[in-house]
Amino acid sequence: MQREDLLGDLKALHHGRGIRRARVQSWLGGTLKEVLGATPGLSDAELRSALARLLARHTRALPQDLRYLFRVAAGLEADHPILEQRLTVASVRLDRSIRVLRRRLRTAEELVADSLAAERVSEPQWFDARGWQWLASAYDLVLRTDAMLTMRRSVHALSSHNKFIHEMFTIPGVGPDEEVTFTARAGLSIIGVERVSATGWRVGLELPRELAPGEEHETVLQLRVPNARGLSPFFVVAPVREIPLVHVAVDFGDESQATQWWPLDGVLPSDLWHQYTAPRSVDALPARGVARRDFTAPRVGLAFGIAWTWAQSD
Repeated sequence: MQREDLLGDLKALHHGRGIRRARVQSWLGGTLKEVLGATPGLSDAELRSALARLLARHTRALPQDLRYLFRVAAGLEADHPILEQRLTVASVRLDRSIRVLRRRLRTAEELVADSLAAERVSEPQWFDARGWQWLASAYDLVLRTDAMLTMRRSVHALSSHNKFIHEMFTIPGVGPDEEVTFTARAGLSIIGVERVSATGWRVGLELPRELAPGEEHETVLQLRVPNARGLSPFFVVAPVREIPLVHVAVDFGDESQATQWWPLDGVLPSDLWHQYTAPRSVDALPARGVARRDFTAPRVGLAFGIAWTWAQSD
């Protein structure tokens, strides 16, 4: 993928009404079509929606003024017939002349092009870089006698994607005679569960339909562990690719089996046991009610979540 081709396609987005123009297939550049995995059968609405999500995602990391300027120029945040009118809106908001904004817009285009190109770089990783990803994730763990984990996740299709997803779950502390129960609550169905090791499960999931490039689909999957006290005293998420947000909550209840909890914010997975699960005295909080933490753009390869100390058994 040539950077100059990307820049040309991004610059062309600002013509006329921007991405709100009709007949998207006729004016969308070939390189952006390749990034989207666009097929001739996609409707204007589908292709425009996918393009809008792509641009929104790749402008998130831009400085605030450049992010706003690019989105206004592309027609994402202003609906005016020509670019000059949209730049006038941005000029008032940013207190900059239109001449300066045109120059700044070139900078924004270069940053977006670099972001798009970086995502397309082929890397020797186990996941399919053009398949799908979890765009945002929320994990709610309820600890009672058993442990119930509810996962609310948005599937984001990076290219045309079939209906099937296969996941691995590692759950330390589950006994050999205990089984984890998986239940699909929304947006998917379970087609198979296999215990592949003492602590590992492979789960096959099916979406209700194939996803178009750039499309997002909300899902809710729940799993139950029969003996909460058998679990390791922490719940963490360790992303293998970039994700904008992870929400983690642990409900200890009013009569908790734990005494205290603390957040794990960017921990090496190998350090979880040795350094981060020891009882804390300074930053620990009483393990009562619900503990919550949001992690914005968690770093790939590190662990993010909540740890606690189990109460002594009678």
